[in-house]
Amino acid sequence: MESESLQMLKPRSWVSALAGVALLGTATAAVSQDFDWRQQEGSSVNVLLVSHSFVDALKPLVPEFEEMTGITVTLDVLAEQAANEKLLADLSSRAGNVDVFMTSPLSNWQYATANWLEPLDAYLDNAALTSPDYNVGDFFQGVLNSNRWTRVPMQGIGEGPLWALPINTESYLLAYRPSVFAELGLEVPKTYEDLLAIADQLDKGAAEFGLITRFDKFWDLPYLTFGTMLQSYGVEMIDADGNLQICSDASVRATDDFVTLIKTASPEGAGAFTWYEALQGFASGQYALSLNEADLFAPVYQDPSQSQISDDVGYAPTPLGPDGTRKAGAWIWSMSINAASKNKEAAWLFLSWVTSSDTMIATHLTGNMNPVRASAWESAEVVEMVNSWGETPGQYSEVTATMAEVAAVRFPPHPELTRMLDRWAQAVQEVYFNGTDTRTALCEAQDDVGKMFN
Repeated sequence: MESESLQMLKPRSWVSALAGVALLGTATAAVSQDFDWRQQEGSSVNVLLVSHSFVDALKPLVPEFEEMTGITVTLDVLAEQAANEKLLADLSSRAGNVDVFMTSPLSNWQYATANWLEPLDAYLDNAALTSPDYNVGDFFQGVLNSNRWTRVPMQGIGEGPLWALPINTESYLLAYRPSVFAELGLEVPKTYEDLLAIADQLDKGAAEFGLITRFDKFWDLPYLTFGTMLQSYGVEMIDADGNLQICSDASVRATDDFVTLIKTASPEGAGAFTWYEALQGFASGQYALSLNEADLFAPVYQDPSQSQISDDVGYAPTPLGPDGTRKAGAWIWSMSINAASKNKEAAWLFLSWVTSSDTMIATHLTGNMNPVRASAWESAEVVEMVNSWGETPGQYSEVTATMAEVAAVRFPPHPELTRMLDRWAQAVQEVYFNGTDTRTALCEAQDDVGKMFN
């Protein structure tokens, strides 16, 4: 049994990148004259999307694609849980009503195992279907290869067929209000020990509450946000010998510290906060600190039309764990083609257009962070935009570059992984809501997860 770690994000060198690719007038301005974009004229493509800043940025661009190709695009945008349920129904029935959909490597471990995904390598290699401008080598290869998998459980991430193309990455950081920390005479925490020491002081100033983070009952808790804290405490789901570590000493300690932080610095109801409450809560100005939250929240935090703290937000790396280690989770939103689609070539034209450099840059400039292509991070417009974010010029850029060095997928590929992580999250919630002994709750979850591997 093998537990793999795949480094995800971009190299630190992008921070000082010179402008390499400037955004042209529209997303389709740089279309190759040697490629037939109208080869599927008259076709239609149904696209299922999860409500997200990427979707908000993409919608205004879709008419350009339709005009360029003669393909009609229907977008269906749903909340994440509803989108997943609709997609699963379509994929499992092989109805083929959805042609292209928003997904992730984690979900695709289930879908690929069931033969519900269209492999994409043959499309990329077909010069008649892929514009010569596409340049697959422009993707950060760790991000791109997170969508490769051999379909062998517990191994093979980054190998085998390509099941999806990335549209953004997500890692984690601290966001804080500099004015509140200055008012209280506090330093931004560098370690989780530092954070625990100031947790009961963060609501003593202008902020109504101290800390906000995602803390709901689903798989994303141990995989992403709290998962970033777990990893910095040295917690692995499965160790090198194939043993589950859900109730290891390190996991118990991390869980106790996390629950203490929430009980000390967060309001009632914090145990049900999803990404949306975390995003909106900090942007509302109610909180002094946002813990281990997504770096892609920055466009909202910095936008005066959406944020009460647009002129009072700083960024810092996630805290160091007990032994001085910093690790972080990584999430890669991607897009795949349904293997049962009746319009695969039109679907591919849409997918290759969405993930092209020009379209990606256009979405990044209107809220879709973080880029998955080198050309996007080197865009003069993108560099100028992100360098203005933070307490000081360049702070966000420096912090996200630091986090890129430690962000990775550190979970084993398995079609039942989301169900396993749901059980882990349930155990953490039992500790918070019911006062269940931490080791007891986690070891019971570990026993249940062990049975799911069989």
